Amino acid sequence: MSKSLFGNEKVKILIADDTPANIDVLQKTLEPEGYSLSVVTDGKMVLEIIPRLNPDLILLDIMMPEMNGYEACQAIKENEETRDIPVIFISAKSEVEDIVEGFRAGGVDYLTKPIRREEVLARVKTHLQLSRLKKLQEKRIRELELQNEKLEELDRIKNTFLGTAMHDLRNPLASIRGFTDLFLMGKDSFTDDEKTEFMEIIHQTSQDLLSLVNDLLDISVFESGQLSLKLVSGNLNPLIQKKIQMSQIALDQKNIKVEALLDEVPDFTYDSNRIGQVIDNLLSNAIKFSQPGTSVQVGLLSNKKSLEFYIRDQGPGISPKDLPRLFTAFPKINNQPTGGEKSTGLGLSIVKKIVDAHSGTIHVESEVGQGATFHVRLPR
Repeated sequence: MSKSLFGNEKVKILIADDTPANIDVLQKTLEPEGYSLSVVTDGKMVLEIIPRLNPDLILLDIMMPEMNGYEACQAIKENEETRDIPVIFISAKSEVEDIVEGFRAGGVDYLTKPIRREEVLARVKTHLQLSRLKKLQEKRIRELELQNEKLEELDRIKNTFLGTAMHDLRNPLASIRGFTDLFLMGKDSFTDDEKTEFMEIIHQTSQDLLSLVNDLLDISVFESGQLSLKLVSGNLNPLIQKKIQMSQIALDQKNIKVEALLDEVPDFTYDSNRIGQVIDNLLSNAIKFSQPGTSVQVGLLSNKKSLEFYIRDQGPGISPKDLPRLFTAFPKINNQPTGGEKSTGLGLSIVKKIVDAHSGTIHVESEVGQGATFHVRLPR
């Protein structure tokens, strides 16, 4: 019976009575039912043993030396750590005033002597079940409170996210609208060079806008739990080389050299499009935050359990206070791109989610003024 109430552990009952005959009757009644019994003979001893024993229920006599049952029960109920333990009084005092006093002291039930075996068993079982249900209810309430707190936090993040996203969407749209209005109002007065400049600005701004929309869609997919990886076996070395080649224009614009330290590594299973996003984002960030004329190092290595690639720049580094926010959406950090490049503020958040989806890890090593190195480790 005790296992059905409290799992595999025996139910612990503390008996407090100074009459050997009563103790003997209770032991012979309860032990055959599988309960674990402990016995003390004074109210003070009850308070001393409770922290060590942590009983599930207490059977408490009233008339005991040094501290009576009423006083012991009051002390139990005044203690936050013990107040939920059910106390059943067992006493020869059967007057209504005595019974009422027991309930006032905090008892959940009152049994009168002489002890009747069936009554003791029934009431003990009932109050253990009630105690169990109360604990389950309290646990469920705590879980609901935690869920509610998480939902409130998610709602706050969503509102912040939407506010920032709308702001970042509005700016490029306003820029495009402004230049097209300007062009339409005076298209005959502009030179071909000016028209070309307008088109280049509109093209670049629309590209920035498209990047932000794509990132927002990616974040939406990740947050909804709908990310589906298309896993295939392949080699990471050619993918990294391809991404370096595709970044060559941005590298040349800032005269940044790439040092590729790519070991020959075995094939492993991954989503090439998503891991390509990770490489793109990290390499793009390294270029954005590097000074012209510096270099970026891209490495690839492996061991028996994982493959690791890293991207190291010679940029301004990341301050310790900014590191915890680095992989969140729209992090507010002090570093700014060195060439006026645009950033959606979502790149590293997306990187982290893609790496997590591959059961991998990402971390950054950085000191202010010493650049930053992003390490991505993926299981083989």
